[in-house]
Amino acid sequence: MVKIDVVSGYLGSGKTTFIKKLLNACEGEKVIVIENEFGEIAIDGELIKNEGFEVYELQQGCICCSIRSNFIEALSSIMDEFKPDRIIVEPTGMGLLSEIIGILSLPKIKQISEINSLTTVVDAENYLDQIEGFGEFFKDQVKNADKIIISKVQFMNYQEIDKIISSLRDLNTDSLIVTQNWEFMAPEEFLEILDNVPEKSGKIYRGNAESAMADISSIGLEFTDSFKEKDIENIISELKSGKYGHIMRGKGFLNIDDKTVEFNYVGNACKLELLNTKKDQKICIIGKNLEKEAISELFNNL
Repeated sequence: MVKIDVVSGYLGSGKTTFIKKLLNACEGEKVIVIENEFGEIAIDGELIKNEGFEVYELQQGCICCSIRSNFIEALSSIMDEFKPDRIIVEPTGMGLLSEIIGILSLPKIKQISEINSLTTVVDAENYLDQIEGFGEFFKDQVKNADKIIISKVQFMNYQEIDKIISSLRDLNTDSLIVTQNWEFMAPEEFLEILDNVPEKSGKIYRGNAESAMADISSIGLEFTDSFKEKDIENIISELKSGKYGHIMRGKGFLNIDDKTVEFNYVGNACKLELLNTKKDQKICIIGKNLEKEAISELFNNL
């Protein structure tokens, strides 16, 4: 039987980073990653491919609803063609875990695979704000998880972490909650978390995918010319202003003054990480009520 590990979590929570660390512990196993990105431009899949791992990408929709049939087909073909030991599924940050459980429980999938773990990654820095604004996603992802991994704990104090744990326990009393700083965890510890088998109640909390994703869309942009540092500072400031819609997530690669950076925008904060290799410039912006034409002009008319 093929093990299936689902790693869910809201936009920018750290799912891809968690998966990269997990993959480093899977030596000796044949592992395939199914990467589902909401936007038309793939970013996370490229980050995993750069580490030398096999990635099957599903784009322009959510595997729990609009491209459900693509996901079912992908699972079947991967198992037939590659015969992996383990499949790691990273749904889009707006995916409902309950819907994915339903797909993995279909007879044609269940007879050749087993759900090994249902993990939700929670962003400690933005959790309490995001659960108020996007509760449908959070409740579904948290209530249906058997493991909850809190990311970015190094930026929070003990009282703040306890508040997050209390909120999580209100939604899920049974799951394993991990609050350890990832920087101090060995690769095999990530695998141990997934392969730990907690008691399961068998209950599934079902959210509403259509209502949860109402008014949410994405825009993908590609560029040839490099940016100036002051241009990016202005773009970030403008995105925070609210004039372009509610920006929930931004990610991609940009060349700034002949240097390539990874662009990460989450919770009204932006991080630029210097990369050692050149990449094609591309950005994906996800949000509510996006002013797509204005966003395109913001990046292109500098």
